[in-house]
Amino acid sequence: MGMPALTANGPPHDKTGRTPAHQTLPSAAPYVPFSFMSTPPDMAERHARVLARLTELGLALAEQQFADAQAAETPAERIEAVKAFHTVSRSVRQCVALEARLARQQAQDAREAERAQAAVPPKKPSVLEISRRITAVRDAVTRVIWHEAEDDDTAAWLEEMLEAGLDRAVSRDDVCAEPLDDHIARLCLQMGLPEDAAHNWRDLPEPPEPDEPDDCGDDDDDPPDAAPSPPDALAREPEPQSSA
Repeated sequence: MGMPALTANGPPHDKTGRTPAHQTLPSAAPYVPFSFMSTPPDMAERHARVLARLTELGLALAEQQFADAQAAETPAERIEAVKAFHTVSRSVRQCVALEARLARQQAQDAREAERAQAAVPPKKPSVLEISRRITAVRDAVTRVIWHEAEDDDTAAWLEEMLEAGLDRAVSRDDVCAEPLDDHIARLCLQMGLPEDAAHNWRDLPEPPEPDEPDDCGDDDDDPPDAAPSPPDALAREPEPQSSA
């Protein structure tokens, strides 16, 4: 009687390609309920490490069982080695399937968290938060304006545009929702200012101080000084002359 053929994917089979009934291999480990639903991130990471390690150990053991089956000297030894190989390889497949399931669950949890975050209405900032944001944005964008403007008139025009944009932003509840640097970069792009300057606004010099009004102007609006007093000779009335 010839020795049954050994395949890497299962037990030996006869010439018809079917596994004999007496050589049908038992199932692998029993089913163990294992759910990843709503798994905390630290637990999911630990599960992933355990499954990866079990997969490596199971694969090494399956390779050893396959080598033992190849080196078996009798049909009985080979059948036992093939049974063990089949059991271990099925466990490896289950570990791989669980790893894939865990990865899908983590991706689904991330999508659900994003949807939940998007559904939450933004918190309305306080007056103090709005004031600090407007001050910080004005300071940063003004630095970019005076660094990039060709002349004072252009800088003044851009500053007026900036103030108009800030006035509109104050009325929105999401004025403080985006990060400060993103807010500054967005305003600079809307005003046609370079993006690299917007990202490096902290390295730019502060804008010049506005000119103070000149106090040495004409005195035309000052009230006139009091009229000079007439000379004493003109101020005295003439004395009456006596009649002859």
